[in-house]
Amino acid sequence: MKLKTMTAGLALATAFGAGAALAADDTLDIVFINDGHVAPYHVAWLTGFEDAIAAYDKAFEDVKVSGRWLSAEGSLEKMIQQTEVTINERPDVMFVNAINVDAFEPLVAKAQAEGITWIAVHSPMESADYSFTLGDVANGTNQGMAMCALSKGEPFKVGVMLGQAGNPSGEARREGILKGIATCDNVEVVAEQPADWDTVKAQTIAENWFTQYPDLNAISGVTDAYMYPSIAIATNAGNTDIQFYGYDGDIPIIQQMESGQVMADILLSGTREGWNFVQMAYRIHKGETPEKVYDFFTPLVLTEENHKIALEHGFPEDVQVYYVPQALEVAAKGYLEFGPDSVK
Repeated sequence: MKLKTMTAGLALATAFGAGAALAADDTLDIVFINDGHVAPYHVAWLTGFEDAIAAYDKAFEDVKVSGRWLSAEGSLEKMIQQTEVTINERPDVMFVNAINVDAFEPLVAKAQAEGITWIAVHSPMESADYSFTLGDVANGTNQGMAMCALSKGEPFKVGVMLGQAGNPSGEARREGILKGIATCDNVEVVAEQPADWDTVKAQTIAENWFTQYPDLNAISGVTDAYMYPSIAIATNAGNTDIQFYGYDGDIPIIQQMESGQVMADILLSGTREGWNFVQMAYRIHKGETPEKVYDFFTPLVLTEENHKIALEHGFPEDVQVYYVPQALEVAAKGYLEFGPDSVK
């Protein structure tokens, strides 16, 4: 018989305090319900999650670890239905990347009544057992400050692509980016527009901006999903001067930093998160106690050369930066930080 009510735990060992020892369950069943499965970040999420499930199940003989991933394909109604069905199946841990957190409040209580640990992903929920967050305001601020520094004090016009209206994570990223930009007086935000986490909408917005603002210096985005179409449009137009400031740590975007026009990114990495989710659930299973709100470690990514330039132009020395080679290794190999060896 499964033990269903227990303290939840989160990723890094340093984020946990030792909880009361619990008897090991025979099985650990994990469900992740995501808003979509189209963006490269989502694909990396799923890959990391599935690889971690297999690795943890193989590494520990006393626990049968299983997991499944559900995609709502951008539909709030579908996500609610998936969540209701999942609650009736009574897994041990549910990660929910809610499209609209208010719509899920009743379901949190229902899940908890069934002894399920609910972990809100990216958008914190007070009612959730735990929230897995990204330090979005701080990350956005770092992106904005990097833009200030790398503009070198010259007049600089930027368009900021936003998330979905009302989404807490997207709103926090916007807040941070504008806060960072506000640290200098030469960068002007000439346009802000939500792309609803949609690459097709991002493409339309980029096309319009390139026409409307021919002297645009940069595009900032709250997700790397917006970078792909924006970079492609600039490349096709022969625009080699415009800069891009990303947010996600997608490997193809980081790879463009050494020789391309991507100037900064935030090292989330879907692969890292996928592994971290499973490590978190395993620690839940073993009774370790995390902080109620856990900020996933997400350093700023710059090239070494651009970091030196940024520092020369007032970028704070205390902001932790990963250079591209280190960022690429960490982004691709989630097991280095969150594999079974991290909890043995």
